[in-house]
Order: sequence, then C-alpha cells, then structure tokens
Amino acid sequence: MSAKRKIAVVVYDQVNGIDITGPSEAFGCVNDHNGNGRYEIEAWAVDELIVRTESGIRLCADKNLPQKPKADILIIPGGKGIRDPKTLRVISNWIKLHHANFDRVTAICTGSYALADSGLLDGRSITTHWAHAKDLGNCYPKVSVNSDALFIQEGRFYTSGGVTSGIDLALEIIEADFGAQTAMKTAKELVVFLKRPGNQAQFSLPLELQSGAPPALADTCKWAVTNLDSDLSVESLASHAGLSPRHFSRIFRQAFGMPPASFVKRLRLDAGRTLLAKGLGLERVAAATGFKTTDGFSRAFECEFKTLPSEYRKRFWISEET
Repeated sequence: MSAKRKIAVVVYDQVNGIDITGPSEAFGCVNDHNGNGRYEIEAWAVDELIVRTESGIRLCADKNLPQKPKADILIIPGGKGIRDPKTLRVISNWIKLHHANFDRVTAICTGSYALADSGLLDGRSITTHWAHAKDLGNCYPKVSVNSDALFIQEGRFYTSGGVTSGIDLALEIIEADFGAQTAMKTAKELVVFLKRPGNQAQFSLPLELQSGAPPALADTCKWAVTNLDSDLSVESLASHAGLSPRHFSRIFRQAFGMPPASFVKRLRLDAGRTLLAKGLGLERVAAATGFKTTDGFSRAFECEFKTLPSEYRKRFWISEET
C-alpha cells in the first residue's frame, strides 16, 4: 500500500507565486514517477479564496484556514502580503495555535516572518531571503538569522532562503520521505541540476563574485569560470585584467575579502562537485578543474566539503538508467 502525505499551503493576497509553485511542482513530480507514495496538496486561504500573487496572477484556494487543521506538511510561502501586520498576525497566531497538528512546518523565503512572529523558534536558527535577513533579525531579536543558508531545519520546523531555495527544501523532504533516488529523479525532471544541501550558500560563488565585481575584475572573473583548466595564477589573472600582479591582488582582496588564489580554489572545487554529480570520474574531474593530480583534488575536496569525492558522487549522481 502506497503512503500518501497531505500538504497544506497557506495563501494570501500578494503572495510570491514561485514560493507556492516551486515546492508544489517538486512534490507533484513524485506523484508521476514514484510507486511508493505520493503527495496530496491543498491551498488554504487566509481571507478570500481568490488571491493575487505579487505578479498579479490570480489563484483559487481550496478552502479557508480550517479551525481543526490536519496535514503532514504545512507550507507558509513568502511575499509582500505576509509582511502586512494584519495578515502576519492572523497567520502567526493560527500557527501558534495549530502547529502541533503538522509533522513538518515549513516557511519559504519571507514566510519565515510568520514563524518568527509565532515565537515557536525563539532561541533557534532560521533563514530567509538575504535581502530581508537584517530586517527579520531586527524585528525578532530572539531568533538567530542565518542569511547564508539555503534552508535550515530545527526539529519539525524548516525555513528556506530565496524563492528557488524552496525547491531545495522540497527535495530534502522528498529524500527523507521516499529516498535519495526519488529526490534526484525529481530534481532532474525539474531541470534542477543538483539537490543542494541546506548549508550551501544562497549565492553560487561565480554569481556572488561576478555580481559584486568592479569593472576591472568582472571580465576576469567570468573568464576564470570558463577556463578552469588553464593557468589561473595571480600573474595570469592580472595579465588578463591588464593590471600588475601586485595591484590586481590588492584590489581583488579589497573587493572580495579573499586573495585570488582562494577564489580560484573555491571556483575549481565548486565546478568539481558539479562534474561529480554528472557522474564523471576523478581523473576527468581533476583535469577539467585544473588540479594536477587526483590526489590533490581529493584532498582539497574533502577539506572543503567534509566528504570524499567518491562519496559525493555516489550520493548525488543519478545515472541515465535509473
């Protein structure tokens, strides 16, 4: 007999659409290809059954917030509307009253405001979209806000960062319910390349550095990303930027808080775990990412990610045949 798990999604005016549809589509994919169980999803409205998302799209809920709710998973999506004091108080009070009726309570993006407002996570760590982390911490000083994590689990409570990290959180739950292979098949179907662990930063390293790079460094950062098997010494990077090695190193450290060598190492290891998740062997991965030996790559990888490359590949690679 297959296991069925009920998911309830709270909806309200000015909710973020991706916070709803991202996790919901991930759970829905399980229903299409998993014979061991499935998810049943309902939308519960705070006020009117018809709500408008931040983008203006109208959604229709199944029913209003019930007075005797029961579900395996509760999802509280973020959006401008949840920061409205009236809406926030209704949701947080309802959660405080009924949270014990759910096996898991999850908040996506700024949905974390409702969990923080409920007081249920006082003294615990939560995360939210990086742009709202400071405000969340100021509003609720009893919680510890980690703006870097994709998602955080505190017992039955889960919080996630930016909008697409709700999919990462959904994949984590899918793996806990139905195993790693089901989670990876779901990620593949959604064209989410890798099921990222919760402690991974909300920004990828290339995006984080390129987005904050001054003009003198931006092109060089982009070039390094696509030339990992090339000479990426300080001298080579400086030459590409048209600067002296000394001047390049100084402005790089000022801009990013790390020396160029540390940037190159992290960049190569980020690319290495991506290639491992594609199923490539150690020799090919080491060569493609600019490491001289597989031993050198393996030692650096284990130091950075606290796991062996072979174990990482085993966990995250899903072959075409499975």
